[in-house]
Amino acid sequence: MSSIYLNEEQKIFRDSIHKFMKRGCPREYVRECDEKKRYPIELVKKTGEMGWWSLTLPEEYDGYGNIMDMVIFLEAVAYYSIALARDWNRTVSMVGGAVNHFGTPEQKAEILPRVGRGELGLAFALSEAEAGSDAAAVRTTAILQGDHFLVNGSKTWITGALNSELFLTVVRTDPKSERHKGMSLLLIPKDTPGLLIRPTDLLGGHALRTCELTFEDVKVPANRLLGELHKGWMNLLPTLVKERVGLSAMCTGAAQAAVDDAVCYAKERVQFGRPIGKFQAIQHKLVDMQIKVDAARQLAYHAAHLMSQGLPAEREASSAKIFASDAYMQVAVEGVQVLGGNGYSMEYDMQRHFRESKLFQIFGGTNEIQRLVIARQLGL
Repeated sequence: MSSIYLNEEQKIFRDSIHKFMKRGCPREYVRECDEKKRYPIELVKKTGEMGWWSLTLPEEYDGYGNIMDMVIFLEAVAYYSIALARDWNRTVSMVGGAVNHFGTPEQKAEILPRVGRGELGLAFALSEAEAGSDAAAVRTTAILQGDHFLVNGSKTWITGALNSELFLTVVRTDPKSERHKGMSLLLIPKDTPGLLIRPTDLLGGHALRTCELTFEDVKVPANRLLGELHKGWMNLLPTLVKERVGLSAMCTGAAQAAVDDAVCYAKERVQFGRPIGKFQAIQHKLVDMQIKVDAARQLAYHAAHLMSQGLPAEREASSAKIFASDAYMQVAVEGVQVLGGNGYSMEYDMQRHFRESKLFQIFGGTNEIQRLVIARQLGL
């Protein structure tokens, strides 16, 4: 099990998360946020008070922990609320991590303390209509004009845009450059004139709305540049690797919740005079579901272990993301089957797992793209 990677302090941390989330994040609350497409602001505030939004931030901003601690946290939180796990991942790990690594002292002082208190939502804006899997095909431009950039273009599939105050936006600052060159990172405030936000209705993930951003002659001060001009893509790559590890942990936690729900149901649901869990056909389904989750956990923790040791983990991160997201999808499908008609009912949580699991095979770099990443690592 994953415990071989954890010291005693980390095991206590994991158990404390489960204890808090079991009490502070009831199923009814998660279901309400999903059904009403409502951001879980109460849960964000509570976890901010717990200090969880400081995890992986620098010590000078009251931060603590490493990549392994992040995986522990995301797996445990996603067991109860994958929306909260996704919200934390985009704000703290992805955008907050990029600010920590490439930000100026002024940018860090402005952003990281508020992130650590759970007060500042951050979103990552990369994808476009013509630049989904082909992320290097970004067309949104940011032309430097004196003391500001003039931004024009659009972004799609932006997670949590409605509840974010800053967008880490990938823009093309040198339109004549090669595909992976001439891109930069801008921190664009939500209230900037000319920036329009439109929610997109999706099959799942309702508590953390996905949006389209449109930039029409948006003036962004030059001091909002994150990192070096024209070197945004290279600066972005470590963030994408860390994202895959985080996603694999989330899928593992949520998939474990789906397995546990199915096991509980199989023990209680009586057909033909005995619980359906006594039938071999159901037992084998549940066993195969648990095996997939156990394997996903091992891949996620192995990749996190490498990263926490400062070792290369691009291949391992992609492997973990592929397997864990596939496992979550397969577990959700089989979970619906175990519950039968109730699995298809909105009164049970399995339908939410069924709707949300598919997303993880697509976003964060589709599993097909992750296989290309691994193929390059194999020298193919």
